[in-house]
Amino acid sequence: MTTQFDDLPLIRGQRLEIRPNRHLSLTHHVGTTQPDTVVFFCHGAGGNKDQWRHQWQALKTEGYSLVAWDLLGHGESAKPHNADAYAWPELVADYLQILNRYGGPRNLIVAHSFGTGLTLSTLLAKPAIPIEAALLLGTQLNRPGKSGGLMRLPAWILEWLRPLLAKGFRQAAWNAKADPALVAYEEKLTEHNPLHMFKALMKNAQWPDSNALLTLTLPVSVQAGDSDGLTPASGGEALARHLPNATFQLLPECGHQLMLEKPEDVLAAFHRLTAKPTVTALSE
Repeated sequence: MTTQFDDLPLIRGQRLEIRPNRHLSLTHHVGTTQPDTVVFFCHGAGGNKDQWRHQWQALKTEGYSLVAWDLLGHGESAKPHNADAYAWPELVADYLQILNRYGGPRNLIVAHSFGTGLTLSTLLAKPAIPIEAALLLGTQLNRPGKSGGLMRLPAWILEWLRPLLAKGFRQAAWNAKADPALVAYEEKLTEHNPLHMFKALMKNAQWPDSNALLTLTLPVSVQAGDSDGLTPASGGEALARHLPNATFQLLPECGHQLMLEKPEDVLAAFHRLTAKPTVTALSE
């Protein structure tokens, strides 16, 4: 039986100065039976580290060391108004610092949506620690979304339109069969993420160059929800086919929030990825 979302401990962190004037809420758990294996969790735009609570609790029980953080402007991290603070290279630099500070002999990454693009860019930036494999959820070969449309409006107008934006996100991000209580709970958490941040994030968002991705030979597992209206499964499959050493899995009756809607499937993909040192073919 699936553990209910409100039965799990929340992932809380301590606000740390990751780099000069870059204060992020981060949680670091030192493992018991597998302390030398570190799993890093990178959430997506508008998300927070608590969205990994299912995987966090399961892998903590299995003895892994774990690291999760709120991106700048998200959750319990600092929320500067300066749009330049959310520039893609700045977010990648934060990511690199976290990997280099908390990495161990064996390191694995699990990332979602916007966080998958950051992960790929960070891998291309060559962290000082070895990254063994990555699990990417709700991802794309090319940059998803654009900064136009409503994002052109001033942030104060976007805040006024938040209920409308939340409704649109709900319809696009969640499968129709998702637990309404879970959806409502997650929407409540997003109220801590200011829309001036999201506007800046969309304006500054970049995506890794597709040709550069061909140099990433580490094993990568890509999962997509069949009803994801934000990052359609076709984009995730295209990424998996493009990467030299990747697999793809489509999850039925699942939207964009894979780690919350299908937590067991995400964990199973993680275990398959870590059990195989080399992945050579795209699965059907």
